[in-house]
Amino acid sequence: MDESYEILYIDSQDQVLDYFSDTLDSVGYRVTRCSDWDRARMMLENREVQPELILIDPSTKNGTHTGLKEIREQVPAVPIIAISSNYDPKSIVQAMRDGASDYFCKPLSSDELRNLVKNVLSTGNSIIRPSRMPTSSLQFICHSLAMKEVQKTALRVAKINVPILITGETGVGKDVVARFIHQESDLRGNPFVKVNCAAMPTELVESELFGYRKGAFTGAFIDRPGKFEFANNGTIFLDEIAEFTPSVQAKLLQVLQDGFFSRLGSNDEVVINVRVVAATNKALEIAIKEGSFREDLFYRLNVIRINISPLRHRKEEIPIFCEYFMEKFALQYDSKLTEIPPSLMEVMMAYNWPGNVRELENLIKRLVVLQDSETIEAELTQKMAAAQSEELDEMADSYFNGEEDLDLKEISRRAVSQVERNVILKCLKKNKWNKSKAARDLKVTYKTLLTKIDLYDLAP
Repeated sequence: MDESYEILYIDSQDQVLDYFSDTLDSVGYRVTRCSDWDRARMMLENREVQPELILIDPSTKNGTHTGLKEIREQVPAVPIIAISSNYDPKSIVQAMRDGASDYFCKPLSSDELRNLVKNVLSTGNSIIRPSRMPTSSLQFICHSLAMKEVQKTALRVAKINVPILITGETGVGKDVVARFIHQESDLRGNPFVKVNCAAMPTELVESELFGYRKGAFTGAFIDRPGKFEFANNGTIFLDEIAEFTPSVQAKLLQVLQDGFFSRLGSNDEVVINVRVVAATNKALEIAIKEGSFREDLFYRLNVIRINISPLRHRKEEIPIFCEYFMEKFALQYDSKLTEIPPSLMEVMMAYNWPGNVRELENLIKRLVVLQDSETIEAELTQKMAAAQSEELDEMADSYFNGEEDLDLKEISRRAVSQVERNVILKCLKKNKWNKSKAARDLKVTYKTLLTKIDLYDLAP
């Protein structure tokens, strides 16, 4: 890291100042902290500080959008990043108009903060292209009964400092729920540190989580705190916790039981007060039976369990997610595309979304950037056909391998059902969901068509 980079960070919350400053100091940046906007302005005027980047919470005491505008005039070539707990779109847009180069919403994990700063400074200190939507915005969409229940549980446990285990497939929104719990808790102004357990090299996990002492191993030239210390008095989110090795699991269990640990290479105890929220896309009960996950750790984490349903089980939320992502990316990429073609929306409603909300978000981003709905529609249709073919192949394999007791009639029935569903769906789309016309084309009664529509759960 180039230690010549100087950053001015302005925030009225001392804990946030400490957390962000320590996070950036740990990777070599020189951070000047200030809790008062007027004082920061004087420091700039007197050239007490000459930052390459300014981070500011617009809601800081004595900090207003007017002050932000004055600073922009004072340092026109310095990127100014607004980082705030205010999710109001009007405030975001106003901050951008008054000179913010970008706007991010708290809480930010240490990794997100470091990446943010690295990306901004790597542009050569020029003002980055404004993005009027927060990159880390907390959008908890809960239109379905299942997600309303998740929200209800999250709100109920947010005020209680107990471990929480969030389960669900990849991409369903476990991260969003974890941040929502933190934001609704009494810890909202304190650090939220996300740890991607699956992305951490096995040999570095312990030192990254718990820190190390100078000389603990080759290359340990300084004492360094771990993520648990950065998260002190806040929340640590352990994503994909099933990836931890048994030794790390044992140390994590100790932290949950005793509230302290030792850095690598040290015997000194580090006392912490951290709320642990863990998440996994695996069945931990099976991992316990296989011996890859500790049963005692499971019971420590599983005090409160929140399961998030896959998107295919709450398809009524797809149009709402689409609307949100369309607005977000249209603003971010200055696109005039505001609506999804009806034919594409029908395919999206029929598609099963193995990647869940994350897959949907990436598809909408691609749609906004490329504005090629026909290609995307064709790809989704092809994926659905491939999935159905794969399902038939698996059914045939299970029959021949003796895994499933099926006769030829049952295999034929299932295959015909899949083909019939596709034909009915295409006919309905062709007739713009006019069921009377579709029934005539299919040469069945109106009542029979309604029965089939209900059977195959078809909807425009």
